[in-house]
Amino acid sequence: MSIADFIYKFFPEKYFKALRKVYYRINKIVFPPMSEEDFKKFLQTKLGVKQDMTVYIHSSADKLNISFSPYRLLQILIETVGEEGTLLFPCWHYRGRAEDYYKNDRAFFSVKKSPTTMGLLPELARRHKSAVRSLHPTASTAGIGAKAAELLSEHHMDIYPNGEKSPMYKMMKYNSKIIGLGEKTVSLSFVHVVEDIMKNGFPVQTLSDNTIQCKVIDNEGNEKTVNTLVPHKNISNRDIPGFFAKNISKEACHSFKYRGSNFFSANPRLLFDELKSYAEKGKTIYKH
Repeated sequence: MSIADFIYKFFPEKYFKALRKVYYRINKIVFPPMSEEDFKKFLQTKLGVKQDMTVYIHSSADKLNISFSPYRLLQILIETVGEEGTLLFPCWHYRGRAEDYYKNDRAFFSVKKSPTTMGLLPELARRHKSAVRSLHPTASTAGIGAKAAELLSEHHMDIYPNGEKSPMYKMMKYNSKIIGLGEKTVSLSFVHVVEDIMKNGFPVQTLSDNTIQCKVIDNEGNEKTVNTLVPHKNISNRDIPGFFAKNISKEACHSFKYRGSNFFSANPRLLFDELKSYAEKGKTIYKH
């Protein structure tokens, strides 16, 4: 167990957050921050991001030890994948449980106006002049690049947030990566794709029994109702890093630290196959 994990487990959350801020300040003193050139090389050699790739990005700009702005970070990511590449970012707009958020009759999701709660980099991506955003009310995704519209256009048409019409499932047919910038695999939402594809064949119930109706405002300002299943409370009792360390190959997902910051790089096709194989044997990220 790391020091951070120990503090998180045994101390109140406010102390964990305060100590975490101190930790990242110290990191920036102990380790030299990455320059733009350092980061460009790091993206390609350590995270495996290449020209023309589709890349899904989990991030925490505050936890990255870089010498340039988050805005420039977004530009570098766009430049790295090039005109034929695509960047995807988690872009949902609420905090807490989706089911609780939509219990309020006035709750809604505006694809153009609702800011994301997923951090600074996804918000900058959402505001980019070329960005596309899916209409899914609980798992919206923002995309920039050649395949963004294709990957995102049908997302809201499936009651399974990470099902066959989701961008995370669709990206597997292309040369793709999922990366974590300043993040551990605890944030890796791709794990839910296997659950939504296997449906009742998955050994743990991870979605609600019934759909909820959500109000969505589309790009033209029209109001729509989108039905979706929402996460079951079962999913809170999970250990993604622990399960990955014991069971998942480094070719499928590799986690590491560099200059005091956390990173991971995953091959979604390989990761899907390995997670599905374990699920068919009754082994999952969930503790039950």
